[in-house]
Amino acid sequence: MSLGNIADYTLKRELGRGGMGKVYLARSSDGLDVALKTIIIPEGINARSRWEAVERFQREARAARSLTHDNICQVLDTGADGETFFIVMEYLDGQSLRERIEATGSLLVERSVQIMFDVCDALAYAHDQGIIHRDIKPDNIMILRGGRAKLMDFGLASIVYETGMTQTGTMMGTISYMSPEQARGEKLDARSDVFSLGVTFYEMLTGRQAFEGEAPGAVLHAISNKEVESVSGLPPTVSRTLNKCLRKQPPYRFQTVREIIAALRTTGIHPVSKGAQKTVPTGTMVMPGTAPSGSVVPPTPAPAAPPSPPPPRPTPPPPAASPSKQAGFNCSKCG
Repeated sequence: MSLGNIADYTLKRELGRGGMGKVYLARSSDGLDVALKTIIIPEGINARSRWEAVERFQREARAARSLTHDNICQVLDTGADGETFFIVMEYLDGQSLRERIEATGSLLVERSVQIMFDVCDALAYAHDQGIIHRDIKPDNIMILRGGRAKLMDFGLASIVYETGMTQTGTMMGTISYMSPEQARGEKLDARSDVFSLGVTFYEMLTGRQAFEGEAPGAVLHAISNKEVESVSGLPPTVSRTLNKCLRKQPPYRFQTVREIIAALRTTGIHPVSKGAQKTVPTGTMVMPGTAPSGSVVPPTPAPAAPPSPPPPRPTPPPPAASPSKQAGFNCSKCG
């Protein structure tokens, strides 16, 4: 049963909702299953702020569409239908890191580090393109059935923060992952993402948020002024990596995400094998954001086994050594 249409997309069912709008499983006009996220700009803001929000959304959406990486949820389309702006992403078969933590509590150290490798790969690529995420949190990390983690919602955070679009009571999750400089409203760089990633890493390892409070102001105060509770039982390399991500002052953090990757490699834990994550059956073509559609392409035949080498010929016995070459003899050239 359809829930209606937005532009050329038929809404099949609601996947979730938040302060900006809702997320739907939708079907495109050419039959692809996608995730469609609505961005509703409330009428309460003045005309100039509304226009700026629209311009910002379009700019951020264009930037997000330019990101193509195995660990980033691909943005396929953006547009508007009346007063509803939307962004279309590939549909991912899995669960959010938030859902995983709520179901299991803390994750194993090994699994947490493996997820960090994937998210760091995505962020390093985005930062190389000059794009800062600004809203890293467990809700924006998807864990696919094959084990790979994908980062979502690049750039959308600025629309929320800069227009005050988030409703009362729905910002707590996002505020809890802000960097101190983000909480102060300062200009951000890649090191802000490093802090937010550290907060997410902490939650994976402990099952609880690093910074909590009964009101947004209390959470912001904790982010800027309080150290997180130490995590016992971690391998020293993991503990050092976590603590350096969470330094209050940006100059004392990891300066790039690639530095985090280098630190994670010292833990002795390896990323999930990329080959092991591929779950698409041979001979099936899958378009971005869809389950296998059944459009079959000829499978690549397995290479023929090389012919067996001929058996080695028997080696004849060596000739008897001449007296001049008996053991212990030193010729003039042997030194």
